[in-house]
Amino acid sequence: MSENSADPAALVAPHERALARSDFPVGRVARVLGIDPEQAEVVLRDEDRTRRAIDEAAAAFLEADDDRRAGRPPRSALALDPDFPTGTGMALLGAASLWEHRTVVPRIALRIAKDHYEAGEDALAASFVGLVQESVDPGGDEASAWAAQSLLVQILQRAGDPARADEIARDLAAHAIPLDLWRDDDPTLPDDSMAWHGGAFVGGIPPRRDERHLSYEDVHDYLDQLLTGMRRDQEAEQDDA
Repeated sequence: MSENSADPAALVAPHERALARSDFPVGRVARVLGIDPEQAEVVLRDEDRTRRAIDEAAAAFLEADDDRRAGRPPRSALALDPDFPTGTGMALLGAASLWEHRTVVPRIALRIAKDHYEAGEDALAASFVGLVQESVDPGGDEASAWAAQSLLVQILQRAGDPARADEIARDLAAHAIPLDLWRDDDPTLPDDSMAWHGGAFVGGIPPRRDERHLSYEDVHDYLDQLLTGMRRDQEAEQDDA
């Protein structure tokens, strides 16, 4: 296929396609990213400014989540968002995906994976483990990737796949990775640990209890569901106004 015959839509950035939709929740995204609502339309069309806003919102989210996990009172507007922490984190992941800003994804997705695991939602936890690992570029946030891999051991054990859990646990030990690394809110690797090798998701994310295999697309479908909910919330706010 020649370049001229390529699908023009494929050449448009994901955030530009999203912003072109009449139902895109500009107000909700601006609020999560800390952008002045009156400037939202302009800022969200500026890739550099939006990525800086995503960086700042991601840092604020992690700080607020640290407070939550430590039992401290909320100190930021982001922490008071009615969807905090999971819905707010999902919105940040959605923005990072649309503006192709992968560097903030691993740590936030790991927090969400932990929340789902602790809530007993193993399939969703495994999905976000996969999102962590596919978002780590070579030389990137290897600690989050390994932490997600250690969480996967726990998910597989509880999901009734001890053989695979043991296989991954042995791989962690061979790379000098602590089995409980996932418990650290800000994981760091021991000095003798080895480089991240891509994880255990070749061929897809582990099966759910109903034996249906998940894929990375399931995670993005979940993001789409969140955006749909955000649009409904925005419409409800406009009706109330």
